Amino acid sequence: MAAMSLKDERVNRRPAASAVCALLAAALAAAQVLAADRLGINPWTTRAGPFDEYVDWDHAVTRSTWYPAASALLAAAITYRVFRRAPWSWRWLPPAAWLGSSLIAAPLLYGLASAAPEHGLNSSPSEVAWATIVGGAAGAAAAMAALRHREAGVGLMAYTLWISLLEFTRPWWWDRPPAFDPLLTEAVLSDDGRPVVTALLRKAGGITAGLIGPVLISGVVAAWAAARRGRWRSGALAGTAGPLLLCAVYLTIDPGLSDQESLQSTLWTYAVVAVPIGLGVSTITGIVVARIVAARKRTAGSPAV
Repeated sequence: MAAMSLKDERVNRRPAASAVCALLAAALAAAQVLAADRLGINPWTTRAGPFDEYVDWDHAVTRSTWYPAASALLAAAITYRVFRRAPWSWRWLPPAAWLGSSLIAAPLLYGLASAAPEHGLNSSPSEVAWATIVGGAAGAAAAMAALRHREAGVGLMAYTLWISLLEFTRPWWWDRPPAFDPLLTEAVLSDDGRPVVTALLRKAGGITAGLIGPVLISGVVAAWAAARRGRWRSGALAGTAGPLLLCAVYLTIDPGLSDQESLQSTLWTYAVVAVPIGLGVSTITGIVVARIVAARKRTAGSPAV
């Protein structure tokens, strides 16, 4: 009877947990979309071409894909902890997060795109809405991996939070980019001939937010968490989880590899390159931490003189 009661309780908690997850994902998606619009982070008026002859929505569509992806992942992870890591969470929470983030982000972004003074080249508000739905699905898939594999979850959360931090503090560091990520900066001459440091549109304009910072942070955190549990091999692979999510986001739109004027080609390349870099960083970190832990165990087990 006790076992049946416990099983019934778990079944009854699933709809509540799913509802909480969907609402949280919707709130996170709405907050990101509206904050990005209010702060001017996600503009719909970026011009491209040799003579700025057309509007390019590539950056805007990429962000429209990333926001629901990040919202679905974060909402599922938070709800998972709130409901005490229930074993059924990985099957129920990610779809709910996808539904919640897509239902709120898709109409919001469709409305913002429709209100733009000029539509992007080869883009439309309906394509923006579809990109939002696909982004939510990518976030749900990442959430399933995160809830099933602790090491991947740690890497994904670290990567997503770091990218989001850089993304939404952009208005404050745009003119003086963080010195810790050289791919965000470029030394140029101002109008009066003085050297200044500015953020690169091609490199900082997309969700990659540079390359070195997010990959290092997520790779080190994932590998450290795994190695401390004696699972450094899993941690090495987990370091690629965050970059793979970003690759999925960029693959939803045309990377423009055949177009030298494309705003996305450089960023798409960085997203792909970030995967092996993440693997290398997390592998090295995992080996180092594993050796440190082994050395401490040997020291603790050696008899005192």
